[in-house]
Amino acid sequence: MAVTKQELEQWLTKHNYIRDSFGHYRKQLANGLTYRFKLSSISARYEVKEKIVDHNEWIRLSSGYYKDLSITSDYKLAGLKR
Repeated sequence: MAVTKQELEQWLTKHNYIRDSFGHYRKQLANGLTYRFKLSSISARYEVKEKIVDHNEWIRLSSGYYKDLSITSDYKLAGLKR
């Protein structure tokens, strides 16, 4: 079953992602890496922040349209594709 943007935002909040000033949801892990979900009106991108030479860049790990995403019975996000 497809998720809505609002349902995904609730899922992200429950998984300790924090909304930043740009409306993206970020989470920094103990290993120092920062991950984010960048949400648009129809899709979501899952990205990691990496240092490339002398600056940081967001690198897409996976993405998907809301119509293809779902939350499983064990409360995991499914449907993101590379």
